[in-house]
Amino acid sequence: MQPGPSLSRAWPEDAEAIAAALSNWDTVQWLTAVPWPYDAAAAAEFVQLAGLDEHAVRLDGRLVGMVRAGASFGMWIAPNLQGRGIGRRAAVLSLSRRFLKNPGDISSHHLIGNHRSARLLSWLGFRRAGEALLWSRALQRDVQAVSLTLSREAFEARHAIFLQTPRLRIGQFAAADLPALDRIAALSRMDGATAAAAARQDASEAIGGALLPPLCLAVRRKGQVVGLIGFSADMPPRLSFVIDPRHSGQGLGQEMVAAAFAELVARLAPEEVVADVVLNNIPARNILKNLGFQRSEDILLQAAEPADAARYRWRPAPRF
Repeated sequence: MQPGPSLSRAWPEDAEAIAAALSNWDTVQWLTAVPWPYDAAAAAEFVQLAGLDEHAVRLDGRLVGMVRAGASFGMWIAPNLQGRGIGRRAAVLSLSRRFLKNPGDISSHHLIGNHRSARLLSWLGFRRAGEALLWSRALQRDVQAVSLTLSREAFEARHAIFLQTPRLRIGQFAAADLPALDRIAALSRMDGATAAAAARQDASEAIGGALLPPLCLAVRRKGQVVGLIGFSADMPPRLSFVIDPRHSGQGLGQEMVAAAFAELVARLAPEEVVADVVLNNIPARNILKNLGFQRSEDILLQAAEPADAARYRWRPAPRF
């Protein structure tokens, strides 16, 4: 499977790729803020002035588009890469980050006749709010547009986290799943019980939500809850996870945590994540190590009984 798009800041060396993509009239004619003709100087100025809500869309490290998700939403994808789902994925990532910072509604628009944009906005959950007359820098005249708005609730209803791995389905945790989690905690050894207690707390706080922290994700195998992954709203957020001991030793822990953690990082772009693990829980410590977490300090966890533990920290690789 090919890796999907990722988001980052736009960098000065991206100006050439931006200018090349926006030299295509079929793209620029639908972008009201972009001048025509578009050259490298305009691209360099854009990169210099781009705000924190402007994200470069990257595929295998190279810029293939831009997406803005701040007071309003807008995006473009390079013409030769349209129709491959890149824009949809980039939009979901950027809007997840936007709603994390600002739960209020976000607006957007599309020009009359831009059917591709209209389909994307509808798929994201935007709803028509009216019509508008907008100035197009490329066309040098007013153009008719449809105005739209998107609420966090509408976005979450369509695009809450749901993952499928070769053996597992990972998604929303419901109140009906609490007895299964309690059974997992009861079956766990001391190390697992400590993890289960943290996961149980996350579950109680986050039932019904699978978009923003605090959240928890139920892990199901053949329809049965076999584990849980929690992500707290603390700063930095705390990752917790537990798996039913009856399903241990099969690599399911690594499979579920790796998939969920990758999605959380892609959507929420945390600057740091912590995880606390009892020292004798070697499988959990190995899972974290495989994900790039590093042991930072020793701590004492308070559960049914105090337990010696280690705190692990993860930070994204710096870009130089």
